Amino acid sequence: MLAGSQEIVVVGDPADAATQALLAEVRDRFLPNAVVAGAASAEAARAAAEIIPLLANRGQIDGMPTAYVCQHFACRLPVTEAADLTRQLKIPSE
Repeated sequence: MLAGSQEIVVVGDPADAATQALLAEVRDRFLPNAVVAGAASAEAARAAAEIIPLLANRGQIDGMPTAYVCQHFACRLPVTEAADLTRQLKIPSE
């Protein structure tokens, strides 16, 4: 609880293997203070942002599934590779 919450967004087609790999990185670890949101595309994220503010301004990089890791109202650089997401999730909170 002292670390605060972590927000994770994944934007990409749920049927895409790359999106599934990003989601697996999130699902396969214990993240008790994490809030996770997702959208099938940048357009879907924009449409849902009014009711899920975490999705605001979250798009895809070069049309690829993209993940965002945020904490304390600041986000790390968006990533498209599961290995990069793993590294971001392992970084201790500051």
